Amino acid sequence: MATPISPPPAPKCLREVLELEQLDTNLFRSQVNQINVNRTLFGGQILGQGLKAAQHTVAADRICHSLHGYFLLAGASDIPVIYDVELTRDGGSFSTRRVVARQRSRPIFHMELSFHRQEEGLQHEVTVSGDVPDPEDLMDVQQLVEKFGDRLPQGAVALLSQQRIIELKPVNPEMFMLRKQSLQRAQYWIRSASPLPQDPLTQLAGLAYLSDYFLVSTALLKHPTAMQNKDVMMASLDHAMWFHSPPRADEWILVEAVSPFAGGARGLTRAEMFSRDRKLVASVAQEGLIRLLDKQPR
Repeated sequence: MATPISPPPAPKCLREVLELEQLDTNLFRSQVNQINVNRTLFGGQILGQGLKAAQHTVAADRICHSLHGYFLLAGASDIPVIYDVELTRDGGSFSTRRVVARQRSRPIFHMELSFHRQEEGLQHEVTVSGDVPDPEDLMDVQQLVEKFGDRLPQGAVALLSQQRIIELKPVNPEMFMLRKQSLQRAQYWIRSASPLPQDPLTQLAGLAYLSDYFLVSTALLKHPTAMQNKDVMMASLDHAMWFHSPPRADEWILVEAVSPFAGGARGLTRAEMFSRDRKLVASVAQEGLIRLLDKQPR
């Protein structure tokens, strides 16, 4: 008879979420699990932990520049996640890895990652859209819940109040919180609520973790009434990310997200992530399930 597995403890900070236990050369296990809505795993946890597991199998002079992952099954927060890393290729400049995340021997997520040694080359980057206030001039989510709490759906208050290991400050707080009108773009500052280790790998994994916040819901910005509908089912389907410059996930990151398409019960979101000094550090694309449950056949 199998020995019961003790549930991983809930994390108190982002650093704990990103810590892994190495079981074998290419095999890793989560040490804590973030408890998300419905006791499922937050996709950002799997992204950050999977990236960190893969990087541990690559030469130190090669840094992840892109990842592409698919969420296959909803993860459970009451059991650890096992990360199996396949050493796909090591070339002269690039290394490729495949990571499969499993629970109860079933794959819940898989991801391809590419690593590149530093080289010089042509350079350009997009800039921030418009004049964005500094984070010190904006209220955080906890302050906004206190201000708008009586006008928010009860479920939204509970969800926003759970975000304790990150700090988030919307650029357009009233529209972000109340969703009274259609928006073309989401802009918000985000960071780890506590300091992270200085090593570049943890900072990179931290940015991957942060990149999964509010991307699916961005597709609902043009449909404010749907956002207030408790019968909307949302889930991440896939996630792609490109890293451009070394980030600091425990310093403010500005996210600019737009949704170019929604249809067929899916929504696509693209985003750029900028450092505090408005330097582009990463680009993200994600498709999510957006299912109106009251529209399903009975």
